[in-house]
Amino acid sequence: MTRRTRTHGIRILAPAVGLAAVAVLVAPAGSGAAATSGRHHFHATPVGTWQGTVEHAEGKGNVTLSFHANGVMCLSSGGGPEGGGQGKGAWKRTGANTFDYRVRERLFEGDGTTVGYVDVNQKARQSGRTFNSSGISRIYDANNTFLTEAEAKVKVTLVSARPAAC
Repeated sequence: MTRRTRTHGIRILAPAVGLAAVAVLVAPAGSGAAATSGRHHFHATPVGTWQGTVEHAEGKGNVTLSFHANGVMCLSSGGGPEGGGQGKGAWKRTGANTFDYRVRERLFEGDGTTVGYVDVNQKARQSGRTFNSSGISRIYDANNTFLTEAEAKVKVTLVSARPAAC
């Protein structure tokens, strides 16, 4: 889903506009179960491939996120003749069921022409095979000139325990 902004005259992939941007240092993610006092405490891990939606002021669109155990994460949105977005970034655990992720997403037309970038920054809370995240994205044109910020909310479901290649 691509929309033309009235104020900036560039095409921005709607799912990408809603994702958010922050400086998160890369740290190995860690995962699995930890035994404490004879009881097992399972810590959720986002490692795997997730699909769902991103909501923002421009609407709603599809997004795929992939998280690797080494702290690398990938994002793809849209696709097809209208273009899409792709990016590679980092994630880190912030609590037993929480994590942050950030990624620089390149937005492109159907012919592959870059039309802009989104610095995505999200804070996520995982519950089993789903997670919700939210944050503020910084949006830039193809020349890397800052245009605006936008709030976004992501809702995704785990589709594979294996992360997709970036």
